[in-house]
Amino acid sequence: MDWDEFYREAEYDRCAYLAGEEMADLLALFLETVAGDDGAMPRDLSSVGCGPAVVPFELAERYPEMDVYGYDLSETVVRDNRLLAAERGLENLHFAVDELPDLATDREFDVVYCVATLYFVADPESALRALFDLVCEGGHLVVNYPTDRLQRAVREEFDERKREAFHLVRDGENLITRERVREVLGAEPHDYWSAVDATAVLEENPEWPTVYVEK
Repeated sequence: MDWDEFYREAEYDRCAYLAGEEMADLLALFLETVAGDDGAMPRDLSSVGCGPAVVPFELAERYPEMDVYGYDLSETVVRDNRLLAAERGLENLHFAVDELPDLATDREFDVVYCVATLYFVADPESALRALFDLVCEGGHLVVNYPTDRLQRAVREEFDERKREAFHLVRDGENLITRERVREVLGAEPHDYWSAVDATAVLEENPEWPTVYVEK
């Protein structure tokens, strides 16, 4: 999938994935209750594979004291995001081009958020390690990953165009389990949906397991 071509040639929607606009509210709840359980909000957050960055924009507006970074491999969407952030006067919102699994940034963050991205990464284990390397000590990684349930959904429910975009999942080339996430990171993954009181999301969409891991 050529994502830069996709964003360059398509009239793409600025939408959040999985649970839609609710994703920003859920992550805000996570920041305030799990990541900020000591009473202090996270100082910074990165969204890796941010795309149109609906969640980063919302969080940057809600928490002006928190630095929010968005990374994506598409130069087009990064440029568009920068222009929109400038238009909205969001000086705490930053964007850069970067790509999993070989991330170039050497920053560490209190929270690293990577949702609906590993579906399109050929080596999810290397990507998980790279993401966890971005997390500062005591910080959290929030991530979801492609599973055999998602593979069945891709094969049986997606239209042809969407199946092709998800070809790695469709062909079983990048599937991973929660147990393997634990082994790769050497830390216990916890259910994100439960942490943000949104278990109904997973009940309705069991192909979307999402976890958080504390470093």
